Amino acid sequence: MRLRIAAVQLSPVIGQVEENARRAARILDKVFSSSRVKSPDLIILPELAITGYNFQSRAHIIPYLETIGGGRSYQLGRELSTKYQCHTLLGYPERYPINESGAFKIYNSAVLISPTGSVIYNYRKSFLYETDEQWGCEESPDGFQSFDLNINGRRLKSTIGICMDLNPYKFKAPFDEYEFATFCYENDVDLVLVPTAWLNSKWSEDWTDTDVKEYSKLYSEEEPVEVNVDPAQNDILMTPDTDEQFRRGSPDKKTGRYWVLRMNPLYTNPHPGKRKLVVICNRSGMEDKMMYAGTTSIMRFDGGPSHTSEATGEMFIDFNMYGSMGQGNEGVLVRDVDT
Repeated sequence: MRLRIAAVQLSPVIGQVEENARRAARILDKVFSSSRVKSPDLIILPELAITGYNFQSRAHIIPYLETIGGGRSYQLGRELSTKYQCHTLLGYPERYPINESGAFKIYNSAVLISPTGSVIYNYRKSFLYETDEQWGCEESPDGFQSFDLNINGRRLKSTIGICMDLNPYKFKAPFDEYEFATFCYENDVDLVLVPTAWLNSKWSEDWTDTDVKEYSKLYSEEEPVEVNVDPAQNDILMTPDTDEQFRRGSPDKKTGRYWVLRMNPLYTNPHPGKRKLVVICNRSGMEDKMMYAGTTSIMRFDGGPSHTSEATGEMFIDFNMYGSMGQGNEGVLVRDVDT
């Protein structure tokens, strides 16, 4: 079955939820407003797609919390799903009531919405980054999960991970446990969806005010929305690096290749005849002193055995890249992918 995927890369601004939502809708209109263009089967937007991510405290994020199936994030997802008759996944900060006195928990969640606008599935982030903890987020009590997603008459066993879920737990677990990707392999998942707010490889906790000013200046220059529909750009993430200069329109290759590495069990364990499609939708831009990696990517692991060249030590794996976006742009990556 062929899936048309539209991964929307945004640079949301905290406090500008309405404008962030409208911008996401406008980006998709650039591609799909014409009746001659086939609508997507699946739209995916980043982690905390329209609220922003770098909240400083529980009090800071509370005005932006949403319950499942309520709030502006869900409203946007419903609008997109019903307009394009597709499934939509986007991240949002969840308020989960725990008793009648008004107490609640906060989760970093992602909601999947059907073509009729109903909630199909709600996932809560399992592995938290320090920023999540800063604003009072709690780990999912359920961990990684799989579920059946029916698209165009076909059942796809699917899973959702959010950003830090791809990393070792708390950066303390052994690197080679590959917890999330191991779950995907052991549960024979067909479709892996990962909304993220992943930091740029050039960003550092040791950034000085000078560093922040330097990159902020680069982002102050207006860039056109990137509409990436060209399969000729599919392998850009894996091409050799030619220079180290930061270019907003080029992928953050170090980050993108790290994502491939973290899916290790999907290429070191053969699964002939069982393709594994992975969509990683990241945000871009700067937020306070943080800079994100963009590089939204679509990849498919085809199940053949990997091997290492005796001459060079280079590993060859059976997979296809279906394109990556620039690290500093807003826009959309659209690909038709056989599953």
